[in-house]
Amino acid sequence: MKLKQDPKCYTDVCINGKWFHHDHCTTTAYMLRGGASCSIELAKMPITENELVELLNQVL
Repeated sequence: MKLKQDPKCYTDVCINGKWFHHDHCTTTAYMLRGGASCSIELAKMPITENELVELLNQVL
């Protein structure tokens, strides 16, 4: 699925039982947890949800 190129939009994805949040039009994501969130710098801005998952898997 192509990510909407709108900074007001976001995507949450589950990878290996851990949920990650990505704000569209950025190169960052963070793990959704009850306290402090683990921030991740992505190699590039993802265009599709599959690309987002691939980029997250590269740093996990």
